[in-house]
Amino acid sequence: MLEAAGVTAVEEQVYGALVDSPADTAAAIATRLGLSFDETTAVLASLEAKGLMSRTADRTPRFLATPPDIAIEPLILQRQAELQETRRAVDELLRRYRASRRPREAAELVEVVVGRPAVAQRFQQLQRRAEREVLVLVKPPFAIPHEANDTELDLLARGVTARAVYERSVLETDGGSAAVARYVAAGEQARVVDELPVKFALIDGSEAFVPLTPDDPETEPTFMVVHRSGLLAALIALFESLWDRAFDLSALTARASGRPPRLAPADAQLVSLLLAGLTDKAIAGQLGLSIRTVHRRISALLDRAQVSTRLQLGWHAAQHGWLDGYGPAHAAGAAGPVGAVGPAGSAGPAGPAGSAGPVGSAGSAGPAGSRGGAD
Repeated sequence: MLEAAGVTAVEEQVYGALVDSPADTAAAIATRLGLSFDETTAVLASLEAKGLMSRTADRTPRFLATPPDIAIEPLILQRQAELQETRRAVDELLRRYRASRRPREAAELVEVVVGRPAVAQRFQQLQRRAEREVLVLVKPPFAIPHEANDTELDLLARGVTARAVYERSVLETDGGSAAVARYVAAGEQARVVDELPVKFALIDGSEAFVPLTPDDPETEPTFMVVHRSGLLAALIALFESLWDRAFDLSALTARASGRPPRLAPADAQLVSLLLAGLTDKAIAGQLGLSIRTVHRRISALLDRAQVSTRLQLGWHAAQHGWLDGYGPAHAAGAAGPVGAVGPAGSAGPAGPAGSAGPVGSAGSAGPAGSRGGAD
Protein backbone atom coordinates (compact mmCIF):
# COMPACT_ATOMS: atom_id res chain seq x y z
CA MET A 1 0.00 0.00 0.00
CA LEU A 2 2.90 2.38 0.70
CA GLU A 3 5.03 1.27 -2.25
CA ALA A 4 3.90 4.33 -4.22
CA ALA A 5 5.58 6.44 -1.51
CA GLY A 6 8.85 4.51 -1.87
CA VAL A 7 8.32 2.11 1.04
CA THR A 8 8.93 -1.57 0.28
CA ALA A 9 6.52 -4.29 1.36
CA VAL A 10 8.80 -5.60 4.12
CA GLU A 11 9.47 -2.04 5.33
CA GLU A 12 5.73 -1.43 5.51
CA GLN A 13 5.34 -4.69 7.45
CA VAL A 14 7.94 -3.68 10.04
CA TYR A 15 6.59 -0.11 10.25
CA GLY A 16 3.09 -1.49 10.82
CA ALA A 17 4.42 -3.66 13.65
CA LEU A 18 5.94 -0.60 15.30
CA VAL A 19 2.67 1.30 14.90
CA ASP A 20 0.79 -1.53 16.62
CA SER A 21 3.39 -2.22 19.32
CA PRO A 22 5.69 0.73 20.09
CA ALA A 23 9.05 0.47 21.82
CA ASP A 24 9.86 -3.06 20.63
CA THR A 25 13.40 -4.37 20.27
CA ALA A 26 14.75 -5.65 16.97
CA ALA A 27 14.68 -9.21 18.31
CA ALA A 28 11.03 -8.91 19.35
CA ILE A 29 10.06 -7.50 15.96
CA ALA A 30 11.93 -10.27 14.14
CA THR A 31 10.21 -12.95 16.22
CA ARG A 32 6.75 -11.46 15.76
CA LEU A 33 7.09 -11.10 11.98
CA GLY A 34 9.02 -14.29 11.33
CA LEU A 35 12.02 -12.43 9.90
CA SER A 36 15.69 -13.06 10.53
CA PHE A 37 17.43 -10.75 12.97
CA ASP A 38 19.83 -9.48 10.29
CA GLU A 39 16.99 -8.70 7.87
CA THR A 40 15.05 -6.92 10.61
CA THR A 41 17.97 -4.71 11.62
CA ALA A 42 18.60 -3.82 7.95
CA VAL A 43 14.95 -2.86 7.48
CA LEU A 44 14.95 -0.81 10.70
CA ALA A 45 18.01 1.09 9.47
CA SER A 46 16.24 1.82 6.18
CA LEU A 47 13.11 3.02 7.99
CA GLU A 48 15.22 5.27 10.19
CA ALA A 49 16.91 6.76 7.14
CA LYS A 50 13.49 7.52 5.65
CA GLY A 51 12.32 9.18 8.87
CA LEU A 52 9.70 6.54 9.59
CA MET A 53 11.03 5.60 13.04
CA SER A 54 13.50 6.48 15.76
CA ARG A 55 15.40 4.48 18.39
CA THR A 56 16.01 4.90 22.12
CA ALA A 57 19.50 5.34 23.60
CA ASP A 58 19.30 2.12 25.65
CA ARG A 59 22.06 -0.50 25.48
CA THR A 60 19.50 -2.65 23.68
CA PRO A 61 17.68 0.01 21.70
CA ARG A 62 13.94 0.03 21.29
CA PHE A 63 12.29 1.40 18.19
CA LEU A 64 9.45 3.91 17.96
CA ALA A 65 7.29 4.58 14.89
CA THR A 66 7.09 8.18 13.69
CA PRO A 67 3.41 9.24 13.49
CA PRO A 68 2.13 8.33 9.99
CA ASP A 69 0.93 11.84 9.13
CA ILE A 70 4.38 13.21 9.89
CA ALA A 71 6.34 10.32 8.38
CA ILE A 72 4.47 9.51 5.16
CA GLU A 73 3.47 12.96 3.87
CA PRO A 74 7.07 14.05 3.07
CA LEU A 75 7.59 10.78 1.17
CA ILE A 76 4.46 11.41 -0.88
CA LEU A 77 5.56 14.96 -1.68
CA GLN A 78 9.00 13.69 -2.67
CA ARG A 79 7.49 11.08 -5.00
CA GLN A 80 5.18 13.69 -6.54
CA ALA A 81 8.18 15.90 -7.22
CA GLU A 82 9.97 12.97 -8.86
CA LEU A 83 6.92 12.27 -11.04
CA GLN A 84 6.80 15.93 -12.08
CA GLU A 85 10.45 15.71 -13.11
CA THR A 86 9.64 12.57 -15.10
CA ARG A 87 6.74 14.36 -16.81
CA ARG A 88 9.02 17.25 -17.79
CA ALA A 89 11.56 14.78 -19.17
CA VAL A 90 8.84 13.03 -21.21
CA ASP A 91 7.59 16.37 -22.57
CA GLU A 92 11.13 17.27 -23.62
CA LEU A 93 11.62 13.89 -25.31
CA LEU A 94 8.28 14.32 -27.10
CA ARG A 95 9.33 17.78 -28.31
CA ARG A 96 12.58 16.35 -29.67
CA TYR A 97 10.74 13.39 -31.21
CA ARG A 98 8.36 15.66 -33.11
CA ALA A 99 11.10 18.06 -34.15
CA SER A 100 13.19 15.24 -35.64
CA ARG A 101 10.24 14.04 -37.74
CA ARG A 102 8.90 17.28 -39.18
CA PRO A 103 10.28 16.55 -42.68
CA ARG A 104 8.20 13.33 -42.69
CA GLU A 105 4.91 14.71 -41.36
CA ALA A 106 2.83 12.61 -43.77
CA ALA A 107 4.37 9.41 -42.41
CA GLU A 108 3.41 10.43 -38.88
CA LEU A 109 -0.28 10.24 -39.73
CA VAL A 110 -0.18 6.43 -39.67
CA GLU A 111 1.83 4.19 -37.34
CA VAL A 112 2.13 0.49 -38.27
CA VAL A 113 2.23 -2.13 -35.49
CA VAL A 114 3.18 -5.73 -36.36
CA GLY A 115 2.88 -8.90 -34.27
CA ARG A 116 0.41 -10.09 -31.66
CA PRO A 117 2.36 -8.97 -28.53
CA ALA A 118 3.11 -5.52 -30.00
CA VAL A 119 -0.48 -5.08 -31.17
CA ALA A 120 -1.90 -6.04 -27.76
CA GLN A 121 0.51 -3.74 -25.92
CA ARG A 122 -0.10 -0.77 -28.24
CA PHE A 123 -3.87 -1.14 -27.95
CA GLN A 124 -3.70 -1.28 -24.16
CA GLN A 125 -1.67 1.95 -24.21
CA LEU A 126 -4.25 3.66 -26.42
CA GLN A 127 -7.15 2.55 -24.24
CA ARG A 128 -5.56 3.68 -21.00
CA ARG A 129 -4.89 7.12 -22.51
CA ALA A 130 -8.60 7.65 -23.14
CA GLU A 131 -9.99 10.64 -21.25
CA ARG A 132 -13.42 11.24 -22.82
CA GLU A 133 -14.77 8.56 -25.14
CA VAL A 134 -13.91 5.25 -26.77
CA LEU A 135 -15.91 4.11 -29.81
CA VAL A 136 -15.60 0.57 -31.15
CA LEU A 137 -16.90 -1.61 -33.97
CA VAL A 138 -16.83 -5.22 -32.78
CA LYS A 139 -16.91 -8.36 -34.93
CA PRO A 140 -15.34 -11.85 -34.78
CA PRO A 141 -12.85 -13.42 -34.74
CA PHE A 142 -11.41 -12.49 -31.34
CA ALA A 143 -7.81 -12.85 -30.21
CA ILE A 144 -8.80 -13.62 -26.60
CA PRO A 145 -12.10 -14.52 -24.86
CA HIS A 146 -14.66 -11.85 -24.00
CA GLU A 147 -13.94 -12.17 -20.27
CA ALA A 148 -10.16 -11.75 -20.57
CA ASN A 149 -10.00 -7.98 -21.02
CA ASP A 150 -11.25 -5.75 -18.20
CA THR A 151 -9.70 -2.51 -19.46
CA GLU A 152 -13.07 -1.17 -20.60
CA LEU A 153 -14.57 -1.79 -17.18
CA ASP A 154 -11.73 0.27 -15.68
CA LEU A 155 -12.39 3.09 -18.18
CA LEU A 156 -16.11 3.10 -17.44
CA ALA A 157 -15.40 3.15 -13.71
CA ARG A 158 -13.41 6.38 -14.10
CA GLY A 159 -16.09 8.05 -16.20
CA VAL A 160 -14.89 7.49 -19.77
CA THR A 161 -17.76 7.18 -22.25
CA ALA A 162 -17.99 3.95 -24.25
CA ARG A 163 -20.11 3.29 -27.32
CA ALA A 164 -19.93 -0.03 -29.15
CA VAL A 165 -21.58 -1.33 -32.31
CA TYR A 166 -21.57 -5.14 -32.44
CA GLU A 167 -22.00 -7.38 -35.43
CA ARG A 168 -24.95 -9.70 -34.80
CA SER A 169 -22.65 -12.75 -34.99
CA VAL A 170 -21.05 -11.62 -31.70
CA LEU A 171 -24.36 -12.22 -29.91
CA GLU A 172 -24.65 -15.63 -31.54
CA THR A 173 -21.30 -16.88 -30.23
CA ASP A 174 -21.22 -18.99 -27.07
CA GLY A 175 -21.77 -16.60 -24.14
CA GLY A 176 -21.77 -13.60 -26.47
CA SER A 177 -24.86 -11.81 -25.20
CA ALA A 178 -23.79 -12.39 -21.57
CA ALA A 179 -20.40 -10.83 -22.30
CA VAL A 180 -22.00 -7.80 -23.96
CA ALA A 181 -24.49 -7.52 -21.08
CA ARG A 182 -21.54 -7.33 -18.67
CA TYR A 183 -20.25 -4.20 -20.42
CA VAL A 184 -23.74 -2.71 -20.73
CA ALA A 185 -24.32 -3.22 -17.01
CA ALA A 186 -21.08 -1.32 -16.34
CA GLY A 187 -22.28 1.65 -18.42
CA GLU A 188 -21.38 0.87 -22.01
CA GLN A 189 -23.88 1.99 -24.65
CA ALA A 190 -24.20 -0.93 -27.04
CA ARG A 191 -25.98 -1.42 -30.36
CA VAL A 192 -26.07 -4.17 -32.98
CA VAL A 193 -26.21 -4.42 -36.78
CA ASP A 194 -26.47 -7.45 -39.05
CA GLU A 195 -22.93 -7.09 -40.41
CA LEU A 196 -19.96 -4.76 -39.99
CA PRO A 197 -17.57 -3.97 -42.85
CA VAL A 198 -14.58 -3.57 -40.51
CA LYS A 199 -13.63 -3.48 -36.85
CA PHE A 200 -11.70 -0.66 -35.18
CA ALA A 201 -11.46 1.46 -32.05
CA LEU A 202 -11.54 5.26 -31.85
CA ILE A 203 -9.91 6.96 -28.86
CA ASP A 204 -11.07 10.47 -27.89
CA GLY A 205 -11.68 11.29 -31.54
CA SER A 206 -7.93 11.73 -32.04
CA GLU A 207 -6.64 8.21 -32.77
CA ALA A 208 -7.95 5.03 -34.36
CA PHE A 209 -6.68 1.45 -34.14
CA VAL A 210 -7.48 -0.44 -37.34
CA PRO A 211 -6.48 -3.91 -38.62
CA LEU A 212 -4.51 -3.94 -41.88
CA THR A 213 -4.32 -7.70 -42.42
CA PRO A 214 -7.23 -10.12 -43.00
CA ASP A 215 -8.68 -12.04 -40.06
CA ASP A 216 -6.41 -15.07 -40.29
CA PRO A 217 -5.35 -16.75 -37.01
CA GLU A 218 -2.43 -18.38 -38.83
CA THR A 219 -0.70 -15.08 -39.64
CA GLU A 220 0.75 -12.37 -37.42
CA PRO A 221 -1.68 -9.43 -37.13
CA THR A 222 -0.77 -6.00 -38.46
CA PHE A 223 -2.61 -2.91 -37.25
CA MET A 224 -2.25 0.78 -37.86
CA VAL A 225 -2.68 3.69 -35.48
CA VAL A 226 -4.32 6.51 -37.42
CA HIS A 227 -3.70 10.00 -36.05
CA ARG A 228 -5.63 13.20 -36.85
CA SER A 229 -6.21 13.24 -40.59
CA GLY A 230 -8.86 12.94 -43.26
CA LEU A 231 -8.72 9.16 -42.83
CA LEU A 232 -9.51 9.49 -39.12
CA ALA A 233 -12.44 11.79 -39.91
CA ALA A 234 -13.77 9.18 -42.36
CA LEU A 235 -13.57 6.44 -39.71
CA ILE A 236 -15.45 8.63 -37.22
CA ALA A 237 -18.14 9.33 -39.83
CA LEU A 238 -18.42 5.59 -40.57
CA PHE A 239 -18.90 4.79 -36.89
CA GLU A 240 -21.59 7.44 -36.43
CA SER A 241 -23.40 6.25 -39.57
CA LEU A 242 -23.46 2.66 -38.30
CA TRP A 243 -24.44 3.84 -34.81
CA ASP A 244 -27.44 5.78 -36.12
CA ARG A 245 -28.94 2.74 -37.87
CA ALA A 246 -28.05 0.12 -35.24
CA PHE A 247 -30.44 -1.41 -32.71
CA ASP A 248 -30.05 -0.54 -29.03
CA LEU A 249 -28.98 -3.42 -26.75
CA SER A 250 -29.60 -1.69 -23.42
CA ALA A 251 -32.21 -4.26 -22.43
CA LEU A 252 -29.61 -7.04 -22.37
CA THR A 253 -29.04 -6.03 -18.76
CA ALA A 254 -31.86 -6.12 -16.26
CA ARG A 255 -30.52 -3.06 -14.45
CA ALA A 256 -33.28 -0.48 -14.40
CA SER A 257 -32.64 3.15 -15.33
CA GLY A 258 -35.17 4.65 -12.93
CA ARG A 259 -38.26 4.35 -15.11
CA PRO A 260 -40.63 1.44 -14.41
CA PRO A 261 -40.01 -1.24 -17.06
CA ARG A 262 -42.96 -2.48 -19.09
CA LEU A 263 -41.52 -5.99 -19.38
CA ALA A 264 -40.00 -8.38 -16.90
CA PRO A 265 -36.19 -8.51 -17.25
CA ALA A 266 -36.24 -12.00 -18.81
CA ASP A 267 -38.80 -10.94 -21.44
CA ALA A 268 -36.88 -7.72 -22.12
CA GLN A 269 -33.75 -9.75 -22.87
CA LEU A 270 -35.69 -12.05 -25.19
CA VAL A 271 -37.27 -9.15 -27.08
CA SER A 272 -33.90 -7.39 -27.33
CA LEU A 273 -32.27 -10.47 -28.89
CA LEU A 274 -35.30 -11.00 -31.12
CA LEU A 275 -35.11 -7.44 -32.45
CA ALA A 276 -31.34 -7.81 -32.86
CA GLY A 277 -32.09 -10.47 -35.46
CA LEU A 278 -31.06 -13.66 -33.66
CA THR A 279 -32.78 -16.90 -34.63
CA ASP A 280 -34.86 -18.78 -32.10
CA LYS A 281 -32.08 -21.35 -31.77
CA ALA A 282 -29.50 -18.65 -31.06
CA ILE A 283 -31.80 -16.96 -28.53
CA ALA A 284 -32.35 -20.27 -26.76
CA GLY A 285 -28.60 -20.80 -26.55
CA GLN A 286 -27.92 -17.32 -25.19
CA LEU A 287 -30.67 -17.48 -22.56
CA GLY A 288 -30.12 -21.12 -21.61
CA LEU A 289 -33.64 -22.13 -22.66
CA SER A 290 -35.11 -24.81 -24.88
CA ILE A 291 -36.41 -23.77 -28.29
CA ARG A 292 -39.88 -24.87 -27.17
CA THR A 293 -39.69 -22.47 -24.20
CA VAL A 294 -38.56 -19.64 -26.49
CA HIS A 295 -41.49 -20.33 -28.83
CA ARG A 296 -43.91 -20.38 -25.89
CA ARG A 297 -42.61 -17.07 -24.51
CA ILE A 298 -42.73 -15.41 -27.93
CA SER A 299 -46.31 -16.63 -28.37
CA ALA A 300 -47.18 -15.13 -24.98
CA LEU A 301 -45.65 -11.81 -26.05
CA LEU A 302 -47.61 -11.89 -29.33
CA ASP A 303 -50.80 -12.46 -27.34
CA ARG A 304 -49.92 -9.68 -24.93
CA ALA A 305 -49.34 -7.26 -27.81
CA GLN A 306 -52.46 -8.56 -29.59
CA VAL A 307 -50.54 -9.01 -32.84
CA SER A 308 -50.00 -12.03 -35.07
CA THR A 309 -46.50 -11.60 -36.56
CA ARG A 310 -43.06 -10.93 -35.20
CA LEU A 311 -42.77 -7.89 -37.44
CA GLN A 312 -45.83 -6.46 -35.70
CA LEU A 313 -44.38 -7.46 -32.31
CA GLY A 314 -41.21 -5.49 -33.02
CA TRP A 315 -43.22 -2.44 -34.03
CA HIS A 316 -45.44 -2.77 -30.96
CA ALA A 317 -42.41 -3.09 -28.65
CA ALA A 318 -40.88 0.08 -30.10
CA GLN A 319 -44.09 2.12 -30.15
CA HIS A 320 -45.13 1.14 -26.63
CA GLY A 321 -41.70 1.46 -25.02
CA TRP A 322 -41.44 -2.15 -23.93
CA LEU A 323 -37.70 -1.83 -23.46
CA ASP A 324 -37.82 1.55 -21.71
CA GLY A 325 -36.40 1.39 -18.20
CA TYR A 326 -33.50 -0.90 -19.07
CA GLY A 327 -29.93 0.33 -19.42
CA PRO A 328 -28.71 3.92 -19.49
CA ALA A 329 -29.36 4.81 -23.09
CA HIS A 330 -32.62 3.38 -24.39
CA ALA A 331 -34.75 6.24 -25.68
CA ALA A 332 -38.45 6.03 -25.06
CA GLY A 333 -40.35 5.23 -28.21
CA ALA A 334 -37.20 4.72 -30.28
CA ALA A 335 -37.92 2.64 -33.33
CA GLY A 336 -35.82 -0.49 -33.42
CA PRO A 337 -35.12 -2.63 -36.48
CA VAL A 338 -38.58 -4.09 -36.69
CA GLY A 339 -37.60 -5.97 -39.83
CA ALA A 340 -34.72 -7.69 -38.10
CA VAL A 341 -36.62 -10.91 -37.42
CA GLY A 342 -38.60 -12.79 -39.99
CA PRO A 343 -41.17 -15.52 -39.56
CA ALA A 344 -40.22 -18.54 -37.47
CA GLY A 345 -37.21 -16.75 -36.10
CA SER A 346 -35.26 -16.53 -39.35
CA ALA A 347 -32.89 -13.60 -39.63
CA GLY A 348 -34.04 -10.88 -41.97
CA PRO A 349 -32.66 -7.43 -42.83
CA ALA A 350 -32.36 -4.95 -40.01
CA GLY A 351 -34.15 -1.67 -40.25
CA PRO A 352 -32.94 1.65 -38.80
CA ALA A 353 -32.58 1.96 -35.07
CA GLY A 354 -33.81 4.86 -33.03
CA SER A 355 -31.30 7.40 -31.87
CA ALA A 356 -29.97 7.20 -28.34
CA GLY A 357 -27.73 9.67 -26.55
CA PRO A 358 -24.10 8.97 -25.76
CA VAL A 359 -23.04 7.33 -22.54
CA GLY A 360 -19.14 6.68 -21.31
CA SER A 361 -15.18 2.52 -23.75
CA ALA A 362 -14.21 0.79 -24.26
CA GLY A 363 -12.74 -0.19 -22.52
CA SER A 364 -11.92 -2.19 -23.16
CA ALA A 365 -13.23 -3.14 -26.37
CA GLY A 366 -11.35 -3.05 -29.54
CA PRO A 367 -9.35 -4.70 -32.24
CA ALA A 368 -6.56 -5.90 -29.99
CA GLY A 369 -8.62 -6.50 -26.90
CA SER A 370 -11.10 -9.09 -25.89
CA ARG A 371 -13.69 -8.00 -28.41
CA GLY A 372 -11.80 -6.51 -31.30
CA GLY A 373 -9.54 -9.45 -31.96
CA ALA A 374 -5.86 -8.96 -32.73
CA ASP A 375 -6.00 -11.47 -35.54
